Amino acid sequence: MSANYVCKKIIMKNISTKALLLCLSIFATHLCGAQTVPTPDHVIVLVYENYAYSQIYGASAAPHLNALANDPNSANFTQCYAIEHPSQPNYLDMFSGANQGVTDDNVPASHFTTDNLASQLIAASKTFISYSETMPSAGFDGASYGAYVRKHNPVANWMGTGAHQVPTSLNVPFTSFPSSSNYSSLPTVCYVMPNQTNDMHDGAAPTNITLGDNWYYNNLNALAQWVMNNNSLLIVTFDEDDDYHNNQIFTVFYGPMVKGGQYNEHVNLFNLLRTMEDMYSLPHAGAAATSTAITDCWLTSAVPTVNNTPSLSFYPNPCTNALHVYGDIENGIQVSVYNSCGAFMGRYNLNQNNKLINTSEFADGLYFYNVCSENGANTGGKFIVNH
Repeated sequence: MSANYVCKKIIMKNISTKALLLCLSIFATHLCGAQTVPTPDHVIVLVYENYAYSQIYGASAAPHLNALANDPNSANFTQCYAIEHPSQPNYLDMFSGANQGVTDDNVPASHFTTDNLASQLIAASKTFISYSETMPSAGFDGASYGAYVRKHNPVANWMGTGAHQVPTSLNVPFTSFPSSSNYSSLPTVCYVMPNQTNDMHDGAAPTNITLGDNWYYNNLNALAQWVMNNNSLLIVTFDEDDDYHNNQIFTVFYGPMVKGGQYNEHVNLFNLLRTMEDMYSLPHAGAAATSTAITDCWLTSAVPTVNNTPSLSFYPNPCTNALHVYGDIENGIQVSVYNSCGAFMGRYNLNQNNKLINTSEFADGLYFYNVCSENGANTGGKFIVNH
């Protein structure tokens, strides 16, 4: 059944405003195409160790991670799975779409030259850094140092100057992680690896769970607050379970573009990699090529770059009292809004300090926007107001 047919039937029956808005939503989806993934300014991936979903979600030993999972801006994936055992192959899977023939936790015989997330980002003029707690220096290639272990740091396996390899400067200690006043300097995508004391690997439950939970709160809770106002995404996941829960792991997406709630589709670490690759229009490494991106947890899709206009995202859509605009607007953009009859509703000069279109006085309905950047390039789109 076509969107046009549905709309005609609704209009002919002269039914409620809510039904009409549903029609407009169907029509807008029809025009915009299938839902895709947004383009965050930054993605931060925090990885923990060796606990199953049911051992973390609902656990009194992890109040901070549970608060994050239950936040209205979090997607809690109740059926997310690691790929295999032990730890190291899973880190390689989530970074490169394959375990590269590694089936244990020993240091691989040589550095790899296969496709991976970091090299893809660099080739696309994006950035990547892996931050590992207790690692002694940038580019460290040893098996361990104190509570740091190389097996939990996949980027170390691709350091070099060969095909798909990356500079040692992308592999740094967690002491290099930006302070709260400088989060905007984060790379496009980064991994955060607590040491074995703080990633829940060492010790016994519930003590080690609490240590890991407190580590998140003490080190990244401020970042979680920051991502909400800076078009960024925090992902918290685990490398594997405890060997007794079918490898089901705790995974949460948190950010302003996330449609909060519990999601019960079966996803795994390959889907996670594919989702991040699609966010930045990257190639697909290994098994990510045959996996699907996670697309149902986003409030709206990002608006693609057109004629050099900055890539922008509009959240939420439908909206109520405000439409937030995220993306590369540091140098300013101008957004003009029109109602469905073509009447001019207002012109908004937006920048990094002003990212809001006030829709509280707009009547319920479909609206169109036109974006003009500082270089004069234009693009447009639509949104729905539903109070």
